[in-house]
Amino acid sequence: MSDSKARLLVIKRIRHNLVVFDEETNQPLSGQSSVVVESRDGEPPKVTITFDAWGAHGIRFEDDPRQEID
Repeated sequence: MSDSKARLLVIKRIRHNLVVFDEETNQPLSGQSSVVVESRDGEPPKVTITFDAWGAHGIRFEDDPRQEID
């Protein structure tokens, strides 16, 4: 059984930058280096988030097995 939990996210403007926050905890997602929102008439907005993450602490897909950290 997976211990993953879906969370709602919110985009906030901090100074002149966009930052993605967890709506429930009001904490920013760790490792964000860039958030870009593109919007075109008649289409839903496209949000691209770039993370600075690598190794055992990086991004993984929900179905990927967890790696043991020594």
